[in-house]
Amino acid sequence: MSRDRYYQKKDYKGDFSAFGAAIAFTIVGVLALIFRAYNIDFIGLAYWGYWLFIPAFFSFIGGFSSLYWDKKMRDSVYAAGLNRKGRVKVEDLAQEVGYKPKNMLRILVDLRTNRGLQYSYDSTSGEIIFGEEIKYEQAAQFTEPMSKKQAEVIFPAGEIKYCHYCGHKPPAGSKFCESCGSNLE
Repeated sequence: MSRDRYYQKKDYKGDFSAFGAAIAFTIVGVLALIFRAYNIDFIGLAYWGYWLFIPAFFSFIGGFSSLYWDKKMRDSVYAAGLNRKGRVKVEDLAQEVGYKPKNMLRILVDLRTNRGLQYSYDSTSGEIIFGEEIKYEQAAQFTEPMSKKQAEVIFPAGEIKYCHYCGHKPPAGSKFCESCGSNLE
């Protein structure tokens, strides 16, 4: 890969986690106002808690900004893959749309789930195959995504029975998951 490629600095979040702190700050701020109205003295919250509306405000702004960038990323990747047929490397697609390769796998899974973008991954090279629908078959043993380190403990070398990220049963000898594109080695 060329070192002079330009990628957006934003990372794909794909969820509403940015709003968690904002909601917590807002709840404490509301409690402070209630305690102040009823003269309840709980750790002095009635006197300092309402100041938490300030970080709540900025946390909400950050959350909405994150949602905006996630949508923008999904839209550009969807447009790049919509009418495409054939194979493309994850790195090449990332360069085309201007986003980091580490974000591409999550964006593509979200697009498959929410917008019906059809693609699979080549189990030996990891290339994206657009226009090919994946027949997802979850292993019965799969419970939740695990780290690569946990998977090494459960699966001795060469005995991968399912993708430790999404639970898909790959064909024997696969290096990459056909469903989510994760490296199985």
